[in-house]
Amino acid sequence: MKYQKQIYAVLYRMTGNAEDAKDLTQTAFVKAMEAMGGFRRESSFKTWFYQIAINAGLNHLKLRCRQEVELEESLTGGHTGTLTRIIEKERRVSIKEGLDELPARQRLAVILRAYEGLSCTETARIMGCTEGAVKAHYHHAVKKLREVLRERGYEIRP
Repeated sequence: MKYQKQIYAVLYRMTGNAEDAKDLTQTAFVKAMEAMGGFRRESSFKTWFYQIAINAGLNHLKLRCRQEVELEESLTGGHTGTLTRIIEKERRVSIKEGLDELPARQRLAVILRAYEGLSCTETARIMGCTEGAVKAHYHHAVKKLREVLRERGYEIRP
């Protein structure tokens, strides 16, 4: 299916759990099929479908009270040294922990903009807010993540 990997990736980042992400991806496809008659073409199909998936993910998080988000699934290539892998893992854990501290809307803005590469317009439609609100959520999230990384000794460029 066309958006299966993208939707799975977003839901995995939201839940931090592969099985939950698979289940939620399937749920999103089923809900989209059921609601296909209601698709009004006011936005792109991709945006509409992402909204369904994001809502399923947010509902899941509310029910489970989870705040985990996995930013990256794999370590750097196998040719790097052990020390480099340890440092990279520590950095990813620090970023993940920083994301865990963010309010849900800020965390979602970072996931959609930085990791999914969506535009402000697409992100705003998916989140059900204005582009200005997306920019504010993203700005505050990045500011907080920089603080967390600085506190842990990482050099952060402005």
